[in-house]
Amino acid sequence: MIYISILILFLLGAGIGALLGWASKALKVEGDPRVDELEAMLPGGQCGQCGEAGCRQAAEAMVAGRLQPSCCPPGGSALASSIASLLGVELDGNTSSVPMIAYIDEANCTGCNRCFKACPFDAIVGASKQMHTVISQVCTGCRLCEKACTQGCLSMQQQAEQLNTWQWPKPQIA
Repeated sequence: MIYISILILFLLGAGIGALLGWASKALKVEGDPRVDELEAMLPGGQCGQCGEAGCRQAAEAMVAGRLQPSCCPPGGSALASSIASLLGVELDGNTSSVPMIAYIDEANCTGCNRCFKACPFDAIVGASKQMHTVISQVCTGCRLCEKACTQGCLSMQQQAEQLNTWQWPKPQIA
């Protein structure tokens, strides 16, 4: 008797599994592969500076044409030009924004951990009730830590020009 119940449950499970496998293939919704490529290119911090909830939604909006390729401030102008070439569109003229990075006035930092918890890129290091500091090579300038700091010891400063951030200046049009 117990063998019959086990056999019935096995056949029921196999039937439902086969039905789900068929449904996943027959009812699959095709998406635009450019969305996946764009999402992989974006920083992935879900900072929301572009006006969308996350990087996936921003990629979908860029493919649909609702957002410009230069909408991601943490990505900078290099990311904007890569996105524009992938989408086959021209960049608008305001991509020459100056890259910013977070700076902590370490003399006034009490180690409240608010900036540390707000940083989606793990660019801030420190311990509770200890001084915090920013790893400038990792900071994308998303400003989430600046909003979280209640003590006013965190500010955004212009990033020093480096080999990977330098852009050839465009000629002035007279």
